[in-house]
Amino acid sequence: MRTLMVLGASARAAAFSIRRAGYQPYAIDVFADRDLTAICPAVKIRRYPNNFLASLAAAPEVPWMYTGGLENYPRLVDRLADVRPLLGNPGGVLRKIRDPRLLAEAARDAGCSFPPLGSTAGLPSSAHRKWLVKPRRSSGGQAIRFADVEDIERPPHGTYLQQHIEGESASAVFVAASGRAALLGMTRQLVGRDFGHRRPFLYVGSIGPLGLHEAEAAKLNLLGNLLAQRFGLMGLFNIDFVRTADEIWPVEVNPRYSASVEVLERITASNFVALHVDACERNALPVVASPATYPCSGKATVYAQENGRTTGEFEELVNQWNLPGPPPGLADVPRVGDRFIAGQPVVTVLCDGSSMEEVESELRRRLAAVDSTLHG
Repeated sequence: MRTLMVLGASARAAAFSIRRAGYQPYAIDVFADRDLTAICPAVKIRRYPNNFLASLAAAPEVPWMYTGGLENYPRLVDRLADVRPLLGNPGGVLRKIRDPRLLAEAARDAGCSFPPLGSTAGLPSSAHRKWLVKPRRSSGGQAIRFADVEDIERPPHGTYLQQHIEGESASAVFVAASGRAALLGMTRQLVGRDFGHRRPFLYVGSIGPLGLHEAEAAKLNLLGNLLAQRFGLMGLFNIDFVRTADEIWPVEVNPRYSASVEVLERITASNFVALHVDACERNALPVVASPATYPCSGKATVYAQENGRTTGEFEELVNQWNLPGPPPGLADVPRVGDRFIAGQPVVTVLCDGSSMEEVESELRRRLAAVDSTLHG
């Protein structure tokens, strides 16, 4: 069986996708959770992202792909690609696609609106708008926040200002090859402010499938193809966007396996890693048929509210929700007694349902159930 490596802050979801694609996964990440180590060799790094280079050099001589966070380190991605063959986007692509001004130009060329980018000189006449402070190195919305007067006068180093657009947070997953892209599916995103987190734009989870109007889907398809052609995207990528009553507002591109892939795979019973490998190695794209009526599915991350540890009560939920046969209800599973700090992701809950509303309600119930088992 061919081995395929995955690197990232959390490699578990991609590793399971790799396994379902018929490959043997090998993972390097920050957690090495027990459900990950149960299916493959998993190397836990202590210094992110610095330890990736040594860990990859000591790993099998096989291709690798990456998940969340590494797109912020294009120079490191290129150094890693010198050590083992990369299936995905190299540093040169990352530098361009993560530039908000280049993305703004592409969005407008595709007929989409793009939230205005701020500069100190350009803000006084539009001070009534809400502005966001966004790090140039950003993943999962962790450090995005509303700007205050001081931020507007002098944005913090390593950040930029962007107008806040009120609407539905969503994400569209594509696969790209040879300057073309295929739209694989869409999800609604759950963010921190939906759950009372202090970090309002923190990525909490995804629910799908999200249905769009024909005109909205056409804009996303046009944008996906334009991005693939203009920036040379390869393999899986996703576009985060805000959906308003009459417009699609792209805000960011994640040029790699993204968190919502797991939900879309669960819904469609498809394997996106297989599509990623075909795109990267053979420049092949799938023929995407119009979707039938799919069941709904979702995932959400439990973040620790305070320092603590997992207990036997948590283990009872693992035994209750992770039964042999059906898809698991808990993932990224820590060991009993593992310690965590406030704000750290502890575990992921997953569920299915007949509607997105039913799925969200069940996710909230499960989040509360898990949270009640975490003690300081």
